[in-house]
Amino acid sequence: MENNDKPTSRIFYGWWLMLVCLLIQAVGFGTSLYLYSVMIGAIGAEFEGSRFVMMMGVSGMLLLVGLMSPKIGSLLDRYPVKRVLITGGVVMGSGFILMSFSGNIYHVVFYYALFIALGMTILSPLSCSLLLTRWFVRHRGLALGISALGTQFGGLVFPPVIAAIAAAHDWRVAATCLGVFIIAFVPALAWFFVHDHPRDKGLYPDGAQSDANASTPNSAPAVTPNFSMRAIYTSPNFIIVVAIVTFMSMIYSGLLSNISLIAVDKGETLQRGAFLVSLMSLVGMISSPLLGRLSDILSVRKTLVVMSASALLALVLFHQAQGYAVLVAAVVCFGFFGGAVVPVWSAALSRLYDSRIYGRVLGASSAVVYSLAALSAPSIGLLYDLTQSYQITFVILASVAVLLMFAIAKITPQQHLMAEETRN
Repeated sequence: MENNDKPTSRIFYGWWLMLVCLLIQAVGFGTSLYLYSVMIGAIGAEFEGSRFVMMMGVSGMLLLVGLMSPKIGSLLDRYPVKRVLITGGVVMGSGFILMSFSGNIYHVVFYYALFIALGMTILSPLSCSLLLTRWFVRHRGLALGISALGTQFGGLVFPPVIAAIAAAHDWRVAATCLGVFIIAFVPALAWFFVHDHPRDKGLYPDGAQSDANASTPNSAPAVTPNFSMRAIYTSPNFIIVVAIVTFMSMIYSGLLSNISLIAVDKGETLQRGAFLVSLMSLVGMISSPLLGRLSDILSVRKTLVVMSASALLALVLFHQAQGYAVLVAAVVCFGFFGGAVVPVWSAALSRLYDSRIYGRVLGASSAVVYSLAALSAPSIGLLYDLTQSYQITFVILASVAVLLMFAIAKITPQQHLMAEETRN
């Protein structure tokens, strides 16, 4: 690779690609998780669906995301990311268009749980994290952290826009407009801007001048790229990291849907509870790039300890809160670790596994994380129904957090597994 083949732009192309990943994740999450509650109300009113049936769409979507993630991860290791992203955009957009022709609530649930779930699986950190880990080494955590802001950005932009279209026309028009936008926007973004490797543009990771300057000791491959899925699932590092990330995701998704109720249970007004949700989102937007950058500097174990300690402190503060100021402090700690789950998760696995099997590793971890996270909110609600309080929930979660912090010490910088090799 000769220097005269390299672009002369002063800005490393990887940073532009990070912005592309931010926009892709904004579409992937903003039009699925964040938008569901906006559209399903109008849909349920037309078809007179029960709340249970109405919620089957999002539950089915999260379950299918978990089931499809390992396969999508394997495809990303074998095929160009650009092609996979284009496919995901077309499938997701088609799902919204088909949904606009639904004749009953079950059609809506089917399209959401299948087409939109597949689109969300692809247009998510699964594809974007794989892409950015190829383009960055020394600044990998920072790039992952900033691109993860797309999830909050999508939740900020799409719900009010689609709600306005639905109010001016109806939900079918809004779904059609959204589907057409996704089919046009995501494939165009991927086709013109996504390049799988720095070498495709005559570059090295991080914009370095050579391979020697593009790597650090922490980025050395930790396992051989010939590991089977069984070996990945049973490796100690995978079990520990995924257990921590799954637990953090369960806390975040479970308590997020209950924060306003927790505030009311502590004697506060619903308006003050709503402010806590907004505060949590704001803190998350700050912590995502911050802890992402921290994962570039600290070891995997130290980064996970920082995130776990924030979660533990949040749970203790929630349990002990007797005034609004303590609730605010709890939410700040809660948002700090919650906003950093995705970048720390992606960065930790990229440090522990060879980049050539990273798609499979991230897909395997996503299967566990998303499947179990889907159960957290109803489980916390059930525990409240049984005890008429959130206090026991905080005690149980804090106890698990302490145990997982001890498990972090078992993470090894490198894998030394005699795994079964995959056979072609």
